[in-house]
Amino acid sequence: MSKNLLTPKPRKEWHEVWCNQSKKLVLFDLDGTLLDTSGDLGSAANLLRKERDLPPLKLDEYKSYVSRGAAGMLERSLNIGKEDVNFDLYRKKFLSFYSKNLLKFTDFMPGMNKLICSLEEAGIIWGIVTNKYHEYAMPIIHGLNLDDRAAILVCGDTLAYSKPHPAPIRYAFEKLCFDSRQVIYVGDDPRDIKSGFNAGCWTIAISFETTKKKSDLASWGSDAIAINAKELADLLNLQLALN
Repeated sequence: MSKNLLTPKPRKEWHEVWCNQSKKLVLFDLDGTLLDTSGDLGSAANLLRKERDLPPLKLDEYKSYVSRGAAGMLERSLNIGKEDVNFDLYRKKFLSFYSKNLLKFTDFMPGMNKLICSLEEAGIIWGIVTNKYHEYAMPIIHGLNLDDRAAILVCGDTLAYSKPHPAPIRYAFEKLCFDSRQVIYVGDDPRDIKSGFNAGCWTIAISFETTKKKSDLASWGSDAIAINAKELADLLNLQLALN
């Protein structure tokens, strides 16, 4: 299905058009965008390594793989891909380990808690569209007291399709009665940008990894790029004081 999707291209008019809307919506990817889940995901991946008598990796080594979920964790921890005959077995083991420790290390990406506070103060609605399944996403959202703040949570199993298909993002903003021109989707993976672009909304690529340059993100075709919460706030015309 994703083979038929259009290749994202930046649109210079995005900021002016979005800023002039009577109401606005900002949707976020979850892992690696709104929340840093690498510690708990990495810990689960290290348990897989322990089963195979491999030493644990530093949790920071998993950060750049977080946006790809279980597949990314298995690639980094065991160097196996979806083509491996044991992939499904290890994926189930990984998710079992992860489900037991969803909130030990998970917290906001730097500055993102303040950013959503700034959105709320500005009267801008926000929500989450993630490929993480509901059984893992919802306990995290609830544990961080975000379930009453996020206007919507769309998970990887909410619909028949997940990102990069545009359906989850389109479902989110249509459910909230927004037009695509009133919506920005923020994500840290090329799939996020492809999903948002094909859903018809504006897109911002973000990366908190200091090893990723803006020139790297530019290849994704997003309308704008940010490498931290302050840059994202500036793009959204928000005041954000970071200590």
